[in-house]
Amino acid sequence: MLDLSRPKGVPTLDPDRTEKRKKFEEFVRNCKLNLPEEVAELFIDYTRWIWEYKCVGAVSKFYCDQTIFHGENGFTSVGFQATIASTLGAVCAYPDQVNEFVDIIVEGSEEEGYHFGQSSIIGLENSGWSKDGPPTGKWLGKDGVPAYSICELTLKKIDGRWRVYEEWVVEGTEVRRMTQQS
Repeated sequence: MLDLSRPKGVPTLDPDRTEKRKKFEEFVRNCKLNLPEEVAELFIDYTRWIWEYKCVGAVSKFYCDQTIFHGENGFTSVGFQATIASTLGAVCAYPDQVNEFVDIIVEGSEEEGYHFGQSSIIGLENSGWSKDGPPTGKWLGKDGVPAYSICELTLKKIDGRWRVYEEWVVEGTEVRRMTQQS
């Protein structure tokens, strides 16, 4: 089992945090997506860049006005602005989220586009306000209930740039709500 205990520090407090963030950002900005392995590495770095370094605006790098997002309980949104708003809310409520990728599968080609599937385990603390109320300080992870995230998406070239065309995510919304109850 992965260690999802409360981290000793968060990445944004590491002495070499700027260099680590720049490494993620550089790969994301320059990745050509020629091979399925690049797609897997891209989304690991992309996730860490957004969640660990709070660069939520980076969502607009791969999402677009046509992106269709499917979440739990029938939730659907269209466009990158809705994804940014949702991500901002989650980062505010759970600023020190720990993402551990369990498995990533990528199929496709540069010509046809890519289909990507990933599973991860998330450790998080409700240390910020959310739509569900004030922070509780509860931690999910080791000795708690882990939150599992499963994501599948389709990448296509839209107007000459790689974009997430459609995404499906199940991320333990009910488990997250447990951290927000007294």
